[in-house]
Amino acid sequence: MTYNIGLVGCGGIAGSWINAVAAHEECQIILAYDLAADAAARRAAATGAQATDDLDALLGDERIDLVIIGTPTPSHPALVEQAARAGKHVLCEKPMALDLAQCQQMMDVCQHSGVKLAIGHSLRFWGAFLTCRQLVEAGAIGTPVSGSIDRMSTANVTEAAAAGKEQTHWRDEVANTGGKVLEGFIHELDFSRAVFGEVASVTAQVGGGQVYAGLLSPEIMQAVVGFESGALVTLRTGSTVALPTRGYWIGGTEGGLRFTEWGGPIEHYRTDFSEKRLVSAKATNAYYLELCDFLQAVEKGGEPENSPLNGKKNIALGLGIYYSFETSRRLEYRQGMPVEMPVDYQNTRW
Repeated sequence: MTYNIGLVGCGGIAGSWINAVAAHEECQIILAYDLAADAAARRAAATGAQATDDLDALLGDERIDLVIIGTPTPSHPALVEQAARAGKHVLCEKPMALDLAQCQQMMDVCQHSGVKLAIGHSLRFWGAFLTCRQLVEAGAIGTPVSGSIDRMSTANVTEAAAAGKEQTHWRDEVANTGGKVLEGFIHELDFSRAVFGEVASVTAQVGGGQVYAGLLSPEIMQAVVGFESGALVTLRTGSTVALPTRGYWIGGTEGGLRFTEWGGPIEHYRTDFSEKRLVSAKATNAYYLELCDFLQAVEKGGEPENSPLNGKKNIALGLGIYYSFETSRRLEYRQGMPVEMPVDYQNTRW
């Protein structure tokens, strides 16, 4: 069958979804919606779709089978609810929402409406991350028991006097994104959970933002995460001045894996190897693979790999990192959910 798609949100991420849909023989975007008419027109021109500034008209169009939502995070719950009540399957970009109560609301309305929902954690389908997961699943390193997952950027020297400049993009406001852990690093949280399983505990600290001789130190967030399997993993995100520090390694009972670039290669270590082996990462269009996985769930039933429950558990880990730091204590989890953190807790400070 052919899936007619409504594109809701025509910003930067829309380009990735346009390419993914174009690669799929059974999919086409027929309507493109954005509050900014010029953005909708530009995306529509690139796809042969019709531009619209009327969301109700898009959702009420009987030709539309599913919608792809690529709008700022605070809008996700309401847009998912509107689409679900209109009978449309929904692929919503990450992060799912700003708190756990909103995540559950999104899940409930989709279940009640009988539509599928997927949350766009594309990194698990990306190059080195996908190949690394496949190596772990194939037993290449035995059972994963430890790891270090670092998504770090290199920062410029910042004069303390220049800090706090005017915010010009919606992502500049923590209240819109939930913080860097939810906005960007949630991809790595998802990857960590895909490899190590259910979270059991989180202990976190935030550093940086200090003034030294008139210079502002960059911010860094670090968490130690315990998993139900007994694995212990360090998660770290933030920045360092000029020093590239990004990298990912996973230690197992029989060996280990390590990589620094999303496109690979992956270093594979074992005691029965005379030297490390380099494993080429599969070149993938992660968004296309996400789309295929979602459509399989639509056609055959069951949940997509990027299920709403998976999205909710990623939010639970991300918010738990902030909450652990804010309360200065270790946060315990049960079945992937924090035991004591309020369901309406949102990070608005870091």
